[in-house]
Amino acid sequence: MCGRYALFKLMDEIDHFLGVLERRGEITPNYNVAPTHTMPVAFVDVEGKRITETMHWGYMGWKPKEVQKPFLPINTRDDSLTKKPMWRRAIQSKRCLIPMNGFYEWQGTKGKKTPHYIYPKNDGELLVAAGIYSDLSPIDGTKSYSVITTSPNSLMEPIHDRMPAFLHPSEFEDWLNPEQSIDLLVDMLQPYPDDALTQHIVSKAVGNVRNNNANLIEPSTLF
Repeated sequence: MCGRYALFKLMDEIDHFLGVLERRGEITPNYNVAPTHTMPVAFVDVEGKRITETMHWGYMGWKPKEVQKPFLPINTRDDSLTKKPMWRRAIQSKRCLIPMNGFYEWQGTKGKKTPHYIYPKNDGELLVAAGIYSDLSPIDGTKSYSVITTSPNSLMEPIHDRMPAFLHPSEFEDWLNPEQSIDLLVDMLQPYPDDALTQHIVSKAVGNVRNNNANLIEPSTLF
């Protein structure tokens, strides 16, 4: 799964990398992105224009009744996309790109978990996860999104049994193309190349969402 990530690149650089033409909403660097945060996500609007917009992390597929607690999944398994109605509708028409500098994952048993920071081997590059989004959100006036996950590559396998489904820049156009076939889209959701990522153990401070600074992504000397 993916429950925390970091995004601290400048928005102008993010927009250029994603090939967007318009930006809606601004962000500050976030080294500890957590569920419920609003973060930039790229998608194609009804006019066919690629846009970056800040969205709520936690996908709202339907509006709950007043007494109901909303179901807000932050991740969506790639093998569920064509099987469940909520995901099937989203993969057909509500696909997005989710930029991140790197992501965190915990290894070990409950109470003894060790956090790892996973990021591009070419440090400074962006990772872009495939995602789906909804026009609904717990926050009025915003959309919401979920990160699609897939099987781990060899780097991730000892740490966790899932990882974000990252896309290569050459795949952005196909992923956002509203006329793309579902079979091709699902086939794009593969583990990222083993030699494209690296990782190191970081401080357990990342487990507290109130902590948010550049030290969180630095190698820990406590392990």
